[in-house]
Amino acid sequence: MDIKVELGKKIRAFREQKKLSREAFCDDELELTVRQLSRIESGESLPTLPKLTYISKQLSIPISHLINENDIILPKRYIQLKMGLFKRPPQYNDAMKKMVEDTFEEIYKDYYETLPEEEQLLVDTAQAQNDVNLSKKIDFGEGILQDYFFQVRNKKEYSENDLLIVDLYFACCFYKPFDNQEFDALVEKILEQVNYSSEFGLILLNRILITIMGLYIISNRYDKILTITKISNIIMKMSQDFHQKPIIDMLEGKYWLYFNDLENGNKKYNDAILLAELHGEELLSDRIKQEWEEDLNS
Repeated sequence: MDIKVELGKKIRAFREQKKLSREAFCDDELELTVRQLSRIESGESLPTLPKLTYISKQLSIPISHLINENDIILPKRYIQLKMGLFKRPPQYNDAMKKMVEDTFEEIYKDYYETLPEEEQLLVDTAQAQNDVNLSKKIDFGEGILQDYFFQVRNKKEYSENDLLIVDLYFACCFYKPFDNQEFDALVEKILEQVNYSSEFGLILLNRILITIMGLYIISNRYDKILTITKISNIIMKMSQDFHQKPIIDMLEGKYWLYFNDLENGNKKYNDAILLAELHGEELLSDRIKQEWEEDLNS
């Protein structure tokens, strides 16, 4: 029998033995939604270990009574592909775009159907954000945000998927009006996640901070840029992932130039260009030079 179907039947049987409705079982739905539980019990999706831990707690039985934990360990190749989607320089040329497309294609072809639902959501959210960024249309992200963003708004601590959904929300903010109060509240929550323990979580946090700074810049809200660049530099040291460092230095350069500090502004832009060239990213270096010239002229 399919592992998802067998697990789903067990969970439903134990839940019904306890005479719990799905709504009562999921409580406030912050850990598990009724929709997610329904998909799990029907054998359509496999829960992640955190969700399985929540389910076993609600049922008052150990996880081992439900499933062998080894059955939900993610394949190494999938983990490599996932990390490759996020631990990379920005998409600034056709070769990079093709590499990302190929990565998504391999994940969907070889791994997607057997992944836990949370991992499937991660892949779908990453794909949606990629499509939003390339098309500059929010249509690709609206479905996921409608289904999951309400959970994120009510949480204090974010999972990796929560961070991705927040990142998708901020990406859509480039192409639609947004509520400043909600935006600022979400930024404050993100800044509270800096002590994130996982390498992947830190990489996601840094991506979000770059997106936030971009939104602040187009809104002429430069006052918070320096604080966020400092936090971003701390995250890069913690994760030892410096792929985004040229972008961070460029954004800090924009801050100093905006406040007419040419010495610091030119220094950060120079740092950004040199680092991009050291990484062999000539196109990124050219892009930063163009930004520098435009900032000086304005």
